[in-house]
Amino acid sequence: MSERPLEAIKRATRAADRAPHLRKKNRTGADLVDSLDTTGFGGIYHHDGPYDATLASRNRDKRYAPVEAVKYGNMQALKATPRENLVDSLERHVPLQGTATIPPGEPDYSGRIMHYEEGADLMREEDAPGGPYKRWDHIKYHPDDLKGKGEPAYTMEENLKRKKHLQRKSLGQPGSAFEMQPTGRSTAMAGKGGDATAVVRPRSASASFESAAGPSSSSPRGKRLSDGIKRRIGSIRRKHDDI
Repeated sequence: MSERPLEAIKRATRAADRAPHLRKKNRTGADLVDSLDTTGFGGIYHHDGPYDATLASRNRDKRYAPVEAVKYGNMQALKATPRENLVDSLERHVPLQGTATIPPGEPDYSGRIMHYEEGADLMREEDAPGGPYKRWDHIKYHPDDLKGKGEPAYTMEENLKRKKHLQRKSLGQPGSAFEMQPTGRSTAMAGKGGDATAVVRPRSASASFESAAGPSSSSPRGKRLSDGIKRRIGSIRRKHDDI
């Protein structure tokens, strides 16, 4: 039918319309999600979803059943899952987890030996069936690049992550503390009842030692402090002289 593509499309359409799940007696009725439709078809028209493939009307014939197509893979996944995880999924209705976490031939949590066949690793093996995951012949890949980012994007991103990690690590080292220093404007605002802002300045170990020992007389802060003390002493003397 390659010389008549339109006829092939029409024949495939007619075959699809004759599918068992499209017959009136097998059609799925409206559910709770359909009732949320506010376009005028709410509660009348059924909106197909990902779970419609598991309906009984679509799995009557094993030759065309969607569930039959994934039966082998599901059975292998169940074999590779410990029994405790299967019980949690069936009784507690939690997502199935723990699949292939225990290598084949090793005992599980209860001491039972796991018997299943380990397939190819599509993320790492180049000769995996269907080809490796996200790999193109004209792009170079790093051996640790499992997401198929390619070069030089993968190396640049890893260098950036390493640089950020070193920066965060250096901030946590002793001697890299921070000191909050108010600006001149913030001091004036604080005196008027406003909110005083602060500037973050790096503080070394020597600066920490000097601040613990007290302000130096040669520093501007020390000069302001000494001048203030002198003015206070002078005002006290004047009051005593007046008395």
